[in-house]
Amino acid sequence: MNERQILIVEDNRALALALGAAVRQAGAASVIAPTAAVARRELGDGSHAIAAMVLDIGLPDINGLEFLRGLPDDLKLPTIVITAHGEIENTIAARKLGVRQFLTKPLDFPAFSNALAEVLKSPLRPDAEDSAKAGTSIARFVGDAAAMRPVFQQIANACASADPVVIRGESGTGRSLAAEIIAENSGGDAAAFHPGGEREADDLREALARGGTLILENIESLGADSQAALLKSWVPAGQPGAPRLIATAGEHLPEALEEGALRSDLFYRLNVLPIPLPPLRQRLEDLPALVAHFIAELAPGRGASASRAALDRLQRHDWPGNLRELRNAVAHALTAGSGSGDVLEDSAFPPSIGTPPHRQSRLHDPGNLEAAFDAWLDARFDASADGDPVYRDLTNEAEKVLISRLLLRYEGKISRLAEAMQVTRTTLRKRLRGE
Repeated sequence: MNERQILIVEDNRALALALGAAVRQAGAASVIAPTAAVARRELGDGSHAIAAMVLDIGLPDINGLEFLRGLPDDLKLPTIVITAHGEIENTIAARKLGVRQFLTKPLDFPAFSNALAEVLKSPLRPDAEDSAKAGTSIARFVGDAAAMRPVFQQIANACASADPVVIRGESGTGRSLAAEIIAENSGGDAAAFHPGGEREADDLREALARGGTLILENIESLGADSQAALLKSWVPAGQPGAPRLIATAGEHLPEALEEGALRSDLFYRLNVLPIPLPPLRQRLEDLPALVAHFIAELAPGRGASASRAALDRLQRHDWPGNLRELRNAVAHALTAGSGSGDVLEDSAFPPSIGTPPHRQSRLHDPGNLEAAFDAWLDARFDASADGDPVYRDLTNEAEKVLISRLLLRYEGKISRLAEAMQVTRTTLRKRLRGE
């Protein structure tokens, strides 16, 4: 039989049949294997002209990527991976194993058909290089929102390439973390360069001369001499002596380009693999996972969790500070909460979280303490069902707000705040509880 066949490794019978129908529409035949063991027998049998493989990660007998990693080179095929969980670890591992298409469930069949057509048109053998385990930074990149799935794929592509990368996003979206992930998976030594200082251009030349992977933080802030030095020392990716360049840029990048503060010829050399990071307000479905992650990171072993009311309140916030603001809010809630194995209620989070926008804009007015107090008093009097609040309650709450805002500046570490403010930790904890 000369007809090309696709091996479908999927234990869900209904999905496997649907994938087989899509394969037939693409002009190929299908062979279905419900387990990795059956798939391996089919690959080694030799009776099928198998041209490519569709592989589910969640197989009953072994993780699909482990199965793929364990195949000998002569059995490796162009592969489309499908999974119910689009975690970045899986995406990067699949990409480094040579997988060119990574699709998440529920499956977008038009996207699958396009991926299948690409695989059948120009099949590429996977790289036989073994995939190293993901670096420690990957575990901190949490989320499965629709807005994050293309980001995971772009990061995975960058991990398997030597081309320059530009990671763009608002402050607090994880630009440096994404850069660290790519650097960890690029091989060799990695270093970060931050613009600033009298010797900026000289320091940059020295960093470039060391080779390896160089993370250029906030490229829109690079001085003119540094930009010229970078262009003058430019070596195309993949050439001997060429450092791997990973750049990050903030939301003011368009203005820097338009005003000429950042040279466009430099930007376009760097922007081979662009990775735009969405703000937190565009991936709010990730909030429960992110909150759980930050709780585990900030208070390992405590067993805390956020209540449904707290998560609902967090969902109402617009998160101008993105992931950094969320982490600080969780740090505050952990400090304001009490006990072990506790549930963080919505009242444990900073008062500014979830504030209605018309009041929040006044709260965020820099230096306008009177406007902030007016907004807070409006909310406090509106919420009082038993008449006007008493003075002592107002002062206690105001002090609690003050301490909570100070805690954000000290990363939620009450001992550091106590030392800086010359007060005891016990006093601060009592004030936070309104005692």
